[in-house]
Amino acid sequence: MKLNKKYWRTLGVIILSLTALFLVFISGYGFGIKIGASTTPPNFIENSSENKPSTIDFAIFWQAWNKVTELYIGEAKPQDMIYGAISGMVAAVGDPYTVFLKPPDNEKLSQDLSGQFEGIGAELVMQNQQIVVISPIAGSPAEKAGLRAKDIIAEINGESTGEMSLNQAVDKIRGAAGTQVKLKVIRTNISDLLEFNITREKITVASVTYSVVDQGGKKIAILKLSQFGDDTLDLAKKYVVQMKSDQISGIILDLRNNPGGYLDSSISVSNLFLAKNKTVVIEVDKKGERREFKTTDNPAVESTPMVILVNGGSASAAEIVTGAMKDNNRAKIIGEKTFGKGSVQAIEPLFGKSALKVTIAKWLTPSGTEINGKGIVPDIEIKETAQEEKSGVDSQLEKAKTEILGLIKKL
Repeated sequence: MKLNKKYWRTLGVIILSLTALFLVFISGYGFGIKIGASTTPPNFIENSSENKPSTIDFAIFWQAWNKVTELYIGEAKPQDMIYGAISGMVAAVGDPYTVFLKPPDNEKLSQDLSGQFEGIGAELVMQNQQIVVISPIAGSPAEKAGLRAKDIIAEINGESTGEMSLNQAVDKIRGAAGTQVKLKVIRTNISDLLEFNITREKITVASVTYSVVDQGGKKIAILKLSQFGDDTLDLAKKYVVQMKSDQISGIILDLRNNPGGYLDSSISVSNLFLAKNKTVVIEVDKKGERREFKTTDNPAVESTPMVILVNGGSASAAEIVTGAMKDNNRAKIIGEKTFGKGSVQAIEPLFGKSALKVTIAKWLTPSGTEINGKGIVPDIEIKETAQEEKSGVDSQLEKAKTEILGLIKKL
């Protein structure tokens, strides 16, 4: 077949057009990541980490992002939206102890563990979509006002906590010393909401206090640990040395309303009382691999009779010490069943001074008992009554003093 000039002219135009289009495509592909990313975000995000999804489809994320920024009547702050997205992603794993910490929240956590902050002095957790008190700190405004472990915070300054995150609740409860916060609380076995008007204070808490009492002609040391923070081990060591010079016959270790803290601190404190090479705690990671933490030194007070006081506010690191002493037959446990937090969290720093507090393992007592959600049942159970609380009578402590005398006589 013979083709006319018009045909060749037309074909030439098509070829030139396709060539130009190809060159434009190549240029656009080469600069797409740099130029296109600023206008149209990619749907798929590459993830080069091992054992992770190679690509994540972000189409719905960007669609929602664009809709909010285009349609929302108020001001949509990009950084707040990013923080919110991360918080939601972390919350989706369903673990109340795995949380994203914005820079202010990360700073507050550091202040808590250092023992200095302004607020009411109560450790909180999110459980079953409710803000729950783990325990009030000893001597804090929260404790003085009558707040208790297991109380559910229903309202903060008249605002329901039903839709609040844990961080939002903490932000609203904390504040400058001298100001007030009004809380409404749900308490087990009480039908009506309890109201508390609590004046915030600057709280500086030494995590360990020490006193000596005379009981039946014997000197009994009372060592109270309010948390396992930055100063705990040094203070505990100091007071254990003091016990020797005071010629102590028995020890009462008071871990009531101790919400926990550093895992390392709980192991080191256990080392002060347990014989060398005894198991303190067993850690089980996500692969099911077990790691035993054992005492490494000869203890300062290995054979001195010992009783431990616990209640529903004794959690986490406090439960590790309790479980270690109980399973190694080192101490008798008195009081109420502990809180039941048997998981280990790590603080992972992120960009911009934010952080991720993530559960990396669960822990078992030396005998292999899992306490998460169950708690540790004391050897002698004594519940503090509301009447005792009002009168200032401490029946748990009095029982501990009696029991320690019995242990001393057996020596």
